[in-house]
Amino acid sequence: MTQLPIRRLTLYKQGIGYFERRGTLTGQTTSLIIPREVVNDALKSLNVTVHQGGQVLSVDYETPEDKNAVLAGLPIQMTERASLVDLMASLRGSQVELHLNGDRKAAGRIIGVESSLTPETQPPVILLQNEADAADIAIVPVQDISGITLLDDRAPVDIRFFLDVSRMEQTRATLTVRLSGEEHDLSIGYLAPSPTWRVSYRIISNGTGQARLIGWGLFENSLDEDLEEVSLTLMSGRPISFEYGLMESRTPARPQVSDESPSLPGDPRIAEAISAISHDLRNPLSTIHGYADLLDRVGSLTNEQQKFVQNIRHSVQRMNELMSNLLDMMRLRVGNGDDSYGAGFPTLLRSGPLGDLKVSSSYFVPVIMGNAEQEFLTYTVSSPVSVRRGQSAMVQIMDVVLDYEPLCVYNGDKMPNHPLLVWHLQNTTGMALEQGPVTIIDDERYQGEGLIRFTGAGDDLQIPYALEFGVLVEEENTWHDKEIAGIRFDADQRQAVVSRSQIADHSYRLISRVQREVVVLIERRDSDKGQYFEMPTPNFTGQGHSRWRVAVPGNEETTFTVRVRHVFENSEDIDSWKSDYVDELHEAGGLTDTAYATIHDLLDAKAQVVDANENMKRLQADYQQLAGLQEGLRKNLNALGTSEREVVIRNQTLDDLEASENRRREIESTLLELNEHIKQHQQNQQSLLDALFDRVEGNNG
Repeated sequence: MTQLPIRRLTLYKQGIGYFERRGTLTGQTTSLIIPREVVNDALKSLNVTVHQGGQVLSVDYETPEDKNAVLAGLPIQMTERASLVDLMASLRGSQVELHLNGDRKAAGRIIGVESSLTPETQPPVILLQNEADAADIAIVPVQDISGITLLDDRAPVDIRFFLDVSRMEQTRATLTVRLSGEEHDLSIGYLAPSPTWRVSYRIISNGTGQARLIGWGLFENSLDEDLEEVSLTLMSGRPISFEYGLMESRTPARPQVSDESPSLPGDPRIAEAISAISHDLRNPLSTIHGYADLLDRVGSLTNEQQKFVQNIRHSVQRMNELMSNLLDMMRLRVGNGDDSYGAGFPTLLRSGPLGDLKVSSSYFVPVIMGNAEQEFLTYTVSSPVSVRRGQSAMVQIMDVVLDYEPLCVYNGDKMPNHPLLVWHLQNTTGMALEQGPVTIIDDERYQGEGLIRFTGAGDDLQIPYALEFGVLVEEENTWHDKEIAGIRFDADQRQAVVSRSQIADHSYRLISRVQREVVVLIERRDSDKGQYFEMPTPNFTGQGHSRWRVAVPGNEETTFTVRVRHVFENSEDIDSWKSDYVDELHEAGGLTDTAYATIHDLLDAKAQVVDANENMKRLQADYQQLAGLQEGLRKNLNALGTSEREVVIRNQTLDDLEASENRRREIESTLLELNEHIKQHQQNQQSLLDALFDRVEGNNG
């Protein structure tokens, strides 16, 4: 059987190819010989189309097993050096007829083979039992045997299968297509891994503002056959293609009926039993929940009865949750270390709307380009391609004329000190440009090399290819002091957001060492938190960058400054502000007059609270001291007698005690007043804060 020749070949960037074979066939079988590691891809994508002739009956292929293991399990065993002796030993018990030298024959059942350790002097002999007379055993030297006739039906089948397995290839596999009828016009398409194709460009110009863009696709013939007159298509598209084991057969474990209680956590009987129990329990639970809802709608239940119904509903819900958790446990799998949880961490199998699809992140490289329709990503080679086995080839995929504009661009992040020479083109080829190197030739002279990145149809393309050594660029960065830019009040966070601006001057000194004037485009990456300030509008903006045209006279120098105003925000607690800081914010224009007056009133109220608290602390200390003094005076009164002198002392002590009591009451009254003042000031503070955060003027401050 011969296989059909390849007529069409489509290669994709991620390393797969779709092969289409076609031809006429006389007979009922044709073969597809492919590497064994390709079989799974071929089986999942195989497409056999009969354009004329009988229908497809089947596709046969060898079950992939280890060749040596299969041979070891066969009843027939033969080695390369002693095949006859091994065959006779394998046919032990079989009926044979041995053809001997001299036209003799010996028939019977093979008892065995007797071999010596020195076959040169004592060759092996075969023991035969006469079928008619079991007591008659013949001894036949192997060297006398000239032929064998197998009399058992099973023996020839076993030998044929042994030989088929012996000739089975370990590196290649054969798929046999069987058809009805004799004459066929047949095509076979299938998917197989293939080395990714590459692309290389040439841009050739004669200095007229137009250039030829020539694209070459490079691919490798990694097949075991030559490609002759094949229609080739190169695709930048990336269809999803995954690995799936179709070639290997599997015998799954079947459920068993057993009286023993299953205990293995992975036993399928456990999952089946739990699923059945869950289903049987959910039905009565649904009924119980329904009756509970019905009782709740009656409306004549007491509070205690309503509590009972609520307990019933809660218990039913809890039982449903427990059964759901039990079912989830049967669907857990243990991670193998490839996921983010690490090895041994159980994860719940939930497919989601897209099933279990999970493609490796390295399979698709993020690409951002416009006009990426499928037809723009297809490169059809106009002429058939022929490539010998094991060789690679370059095929032309485009040859178009494009307008171009030469530019001189300076970007210190890309290349310091010197501008880059750049060709600016627009992709009017009608197709997307795959990423690849490009060589630039102008007026038959090599100019340099660059890289064409993924570019959609109609998109701009800028290719830096050389340095402009005739212009030297020196950079200097100057950062000015920060200034208050504004204040807004965040009512949710109850904080003031203070904005401060800082201006940075990026100065460029461009020094020319050539006779002609050079126009340099100063390019800068746009800042996320800054804006260009007090400078001309950029001549170009796009892709997060801005450019300004700067003309540098011949053999002279010029300067250009890019000014960027950066704004920084910081949340601050108003309670932490001091009077001097508030004055500074107001003088800088960050606070309106109304907000400024409100904050000063707030600070005054805060100071009043502080002073009142200090007075309270002082009065509380005096109060404690008076309490101790009164305690001592009372003790002295208790110790005095009735003598005339002691009566005088008693009266003086009573006067002191009365004076201290009056002072104590005065302090208590003052403390009450101070406490009330503190409450009033705190309420005033809160009112001022509310007014500050709610006032439009403050939010615009």
